[in-house]
Amino acid sequence: MAKNLDPHEAGAAREDARRLEAEADTDEPYPEGTVISRPNQASRMFNVRLSEEQFAAIQEIAESQHLPMSTMARAWLLDRLDKERRAS
Repeated sequence: MAKNLDPHEAGAAREDARRLEAEADTDEPYPEGTVISRPNQASRMFNVRLSEEQFAAIQEIAESQHLPMSTMARAWLLDRLDKERRAS
């Protein structure tokens, strides 16, 4: 899961990422061991019903982690899926 960053640290990290991206030399080969993923490949929507109380609790945790609620929920689901696959 993502490290807890205060808003100032998160903003500084975003600025660092933007600066590094702007300075990146796209003509150079990727470093050895680089794994390329395609996070925006076709996906499907999965709806889940929650009580107001459950929704609020998840939203509060996501905000404390400075993450969108859907990102955190997806990470939780994929983590559990990975554990289930390894257990079988």
